[in-house]
Amino acid sequence: MGKVNQKLGAEEKARRMLIDGEDWDKIREETKLRQKDLKRIQQELTERF
Repeated sequence: MGKVNQKLGAEEKARRMLIDGEDWDKIREETKLRQKDLKRIQQELTERF
């Protein structure tokens, strides 16, 4: 259960960083998410805005 909560926290942090216009490399370094995950998050944001 701990890893699930960590991933959700990382995704939320990545979401905020993408909205703020941070560089993908910086986001990947700080959140440890895969590029595939970042693309999915970006797609979700694009659909909302």
